[in-house]
Amino acid sequence: MTETARILDPECTGSAGTVALSTRRLASTEGRAIWAETLDSTYCEMAVDWPSAQTSFAADIRARPVGDLSVSVVRADPHTVVRTPAMIDSDPGDDYLLCLISKGTATITQDARTATLAHGSFGLVDSSRPFVVSGKTEFEQVVMRASRSLLASRVGANIADGLTARAISANDGVGRLASNFLVDIATHDDAIGAASLDAVSSAVLDVVSAAVNHQAAGLSLTERVHIDDLRRVQAVMIRDMSDPERTIADAAAELGMSVRYIHKLFSASGSTPRAWLYGKRIDRAKNLLLQTDLGAAEIGLQLGFRDASHFSRTFRRRCGRSPSQFRASRS
Repeated sequence: MTETARILDPECTGSAGTVALSTRRLASTEGRAIWAETLDSTYCEMAVDWPSAQTSFAADIRARPVGDLSVSVVRADPHTVVRTPAMIDSDPGDDYLLCLISKGTATITQDARTATLAHGSFGLVDSSRPFVVSGKTEFEQVVMRASRSLLASRVGANIADGLTARAISANDGVGRLASNFLVDIATHDDAIGAASLDAVSSAVLDVVSAAVNHQAAGLSLTERVHIDDLRRVQAVMIRDMSDPERTIADAAAELGMSVRYIHKLFSASGSTPRAWLYGKRIDRAKNLLLQTDLGAAEIGLQLGFRDASHFSRTFRRRCGRSPSQFRASRS
């Protein structure tokens, strides 16, 4: 039925592990359930949508660590995976997933953008924000999972975030080199020593980053300005997170922007200022609940909630449980 080594960390933190699974000998219902569970464990929490419950479904996945990266090959019938805000709340992560379609056609959607991938082209999605990846035909996909810090150190977080759901062509230039290198690494399970694997993973990141930076050169000046402005606004919002009196109008005045412009920046990224800030507050709250002995009331006040009940209501609405229940379940 399955040929499985230790499943990758479901928190999307890049822990070592390998996965090997085929659903081709399973009944449709069982195969779909195991497939959905394996995708969650290998990448991050996602929902799977199927074209039809009545049709059969066949898929294979092989994933393995390559130094600090995880590289996998997926061959599957058409289906769609969706990562929602609720899933991000319950399974936070900030890895980038690079999706490369070597056979068939798929689309990736994030930040109000959609790109079609085929013939070796690839694109990025960020697991800290909602996304959709949809296989439109029977397809073969290579997925590279890299931590935010690894990729951002080579291209800059602003650039990487601005290039989510944009297709990088494999027809020529550094895009072709990156695509061929990724496919070769993913599909050939050569015996490589640990020291060499570190060098290989660094080389993979270097060539992928070169392709991303080349794509970034094609961004218009307006797009670059919007990316930088959004990060400036977010930095101010994070800085003042503990102040419940601080408003978007205050941030706008400090940065010399209009409130309307700030809302447009967030809308283009698929969010709103309020939703984005509350998401960051809840992420910080989760860390404090797990890493400190602070009570929920104190954590709420530190993070800018007006009172303990406001914090508890917001936390329960986003996470499906109270702060105390969350702490107990994780401990």
